[in-house]
Amino acid sequence: MEIALAELSSMLLRIASRHGSLASAMPGVWVFRRDRPGRAERARTSTLSVIIALQGRKRIRMGDLELIYDPQRYIVLRGDTEFESQVLEASAERPYLAVSLQLPPELVMNVLLDLGEDIEIRNSGSHDVPAFLSTVDEPLIDALRRLMRAVSDPAERRFLAPLVLREITFRLLRTDAAAVLRDAACRLGDRGRIRDAMAFIDAHATRRLSVQEIARHIGMSPSHFAHRFREVTSVSPMQYVKHVRLDRARTLLVGDGLSAAEIAVRVGYESPSHFTRDFKRQFGFTPGRYARAFDRDGLVPVPLAPADVTVA
Repeated sequence: MEIALAELSSMLLRIASRHGSLASAMPGVWVFRRDRPGRAERARTSTLSVIIALQGRKRIRMGDLELIYDPQRYIVLRGDTEFESQVLEASAERPYLAVSLQLPPELVMNVLLDLGEDIEIRNSGSHDVPAFLSTVDEPLIDALRRLMRAVSDPAERRFLAPLVLREITFRLLRTDAAAVLRDAACRLGDRGRIRDAMAFIDAHATRRLSVQEIARHIGMSPSHFAHRFREVTSVSPMQYVKHVRLDRARTLLVGDGLSAAEIAVRVGYESPSHFTRDFKRQFGFTPGRYARAFDRDGLVPVPLAPADVTVA
């Protein structure tokens, strides 16, 4: 694994040539470099995230919970999580390097259901832990290396990167640390109806939706549905609606040359300013800057990670 880790670190050093953050044209994929230890920062992530450090060491705190991750241990954050993070070990000669992956709720759900009875559910303790550590292994590093190669090439980003991200999700959901998430989905007898709800949202995201309407469509009470949906996907139903809309907007911005106002209406927003605010919060760029940046390259620097993105 040492060879694969060294190769991936070298790749990231070329990509992240100086202290800062890089956003990827693939939403939710970020590269971080820090050349010195820093003060604690407040951050949050809106969906299930995994952070893999290739060099250096970092600590996160959530209330009484404190976790430290490094090249031997990666961290998993459940959805809609606020935390405090601090780089503990970094220098200009050997900077802290990390990749942060925000895993879409529908991807996690579909992999869980496709695995079905092929996954072994172990006793994972509390289902309420907001974050947990797992051990880095060679298959994970190899998949991450292939993902980062694919992100920088438009054709590979479109066809190969989603497959590699699915592989990473598969590997994550087979670890002991991720048993918390697997338990949450696999112990629910109505998880098939949650997937039906996600399909209904995907089909109708461009019009006004409510928790009551989605719950009625799948035959559940609104309160029961909202609880089960969050338990399985780690986000609320309306957060998922927003995720679907913004992901479609991102695709239209890069590929169709439409204005932000036109796209806002097309994906279901009544207010262009509300759309612009949500888009920047999710992806770290205004819609116009996003379209211009990723027409030129697959990775672009940003001054700071947005509040809604994991500070890795």
